[in-house]
Amino acid sequence: MKKNKINQLFKFRGVFSIFYYIAFLALLWYLIVPHTSIYYHNNIYTPFTKRLSDEDVTLIKGEEYKLSLSNINKRLSFSSTDIKVADVNIFGKVTAYRVGTTIIRVRYQKEILKCRIRVVDINKRKLTLRTGHSSRLDIKGAWFGVRWYSSNSSVVRVNRFGKVTAVSKGSAKIYGKIRGKTLTCSVIVR
Repeated sequence: MKKNKINQLFKFRGVFSIFYYIAFLALLWYLIVPHTSIYYHNNIYTPFTKRLSDEDVTLIKGEEYKLSLSNINKRLSFSSTDIKVADVNIFGKVTAYRVGTTIIRVRYQKEILKCRIRVVDINKRKLTLRTGHSSRLDIKGAWFGVRWYSSNSSVVRVNRFGKVTAVSKGSAKIYGKIRGKTLTCSVIVR
């Protein structure tokens, strides 16, 4: 019974259904696939091949990064799949605007090379607490892999989940490290 319903769903019903499936596949390809690991893959390079300086870059919101192609001295064309997250200029300078993931495509003659850009940010840059109270810090754009630590654990402690607890009066900084980037939150305990 269920197989018949599934077969009827995908059965050819004229021009409208073909148009529907083409539109659905185009929507899937242009809106969903570029943000998944299907679109991005690692290649094994021989010593003298053309390749990007990096294929997976993590940036903090507002940070810039220069993307280049090795072994090439010709004009390149750069584009971003999501310019709201990060955009790239004609010289390969990537600017991170907001939290998210985008793919930078570099076109050289008929080849397209890709670089994934992940933009991260901390939810609070400044925090004021009273002794004994706590608050939670979070790295936006990262699901896991954040390492938290305090500059002065006698004033403020932080656990591995980003829960900040005020111990005594003073000030300290809380650091969150993710993929080689360090984000900071200044904490004042009153």
